[in-house]
Amino acid sequence: MFKVKCYKDILTLEANNSVPARIITMLKEELARIKSWSDEDCETSLESFHTDDYDYGYIAIFEGTETDQEIEDLGLTDGLEAILPEVAYNFFIEGQKWTKIIVIYNDSYSMSVWLRNTDIFDSYVTNVEDSDAPSEEIF
Repeated sequence: MFKVKCYKDILTLEANNSVPARIITMLKEELARIKSWSDEDCETSLESFHTDDYDYGYIAIFEGTETDQEIEDLGLTDGLEAILPEVAYNFFIEGQKWTKIIVIYNDSYSMSVWLRNTDIFDSYVTNVEDSDAPSEEIF
């Protein structure tokens, strides 16, 4: 599992080629949204923003090898199977299926979780984007 809590974390993913470039772009956009919700007074730049300073949530990228303890440490005490996501999206990028779910813990804390090649949340999916398809409008 990889936790994205700051812009440097995304740069690390990008440098290691851990996720496709399209996911990197979406992670940057998502971190910017988290910053806008957390740092309403724009006290810090995106490059110096860190989710631990605001405690509104962060992004987790699952590799599929997470232990029960790692999942529990995210506050998902009943495991992935017990999650009822607020929303779920599937993205098909570079021959892989990526699922993004949003888990809301309370009024001020939520998590964005990215999972690679899983079908566990397909019944919750509201949007599907096929980035490997010809460049036609998906939505």
